[in-house]
Amino acid sequence: MQIFKRITCHLLTLFVLVFSLNVVAEEAPFRVFETESLSIKLSNDGTGIVKDIHCGGCDFNYVKITPASKASINGKEVSIMQARERAGKFVMVSFNPETQEVQYIRWSE
Repeated sequence: MQIFKRITCHLLTLFVLVFSLNVVAEEAPFRVFETESLSIKLSNDGTGIVKDIHCGGCDFNYVKITPASKASINGKEVSIMQARERAGKFVMVSFNPETQEVQYIRWSE
């Protein structure tokens, strides 16, 4: 019985670590904006903007996609260029409100 408890404890710890990896991917400060219809302009060099971003205390409505911006599908990192395919669809955009730069664009399939 004690071995079962020990294994369960180790598995729970492992799950917490695995599922928290995306959370620590952003650098503070950051905000997350969920949009049902992504409005994105992305050039071939991987830079661009995401329009129609709203957040409390922000005086802007777009954020910049930089070479440091990343994208992930179901928690797996992919090329930021795949975000183009999400235009008009649901995504979560993590950004730094001070620099207005996108850190992550995330979605599930």
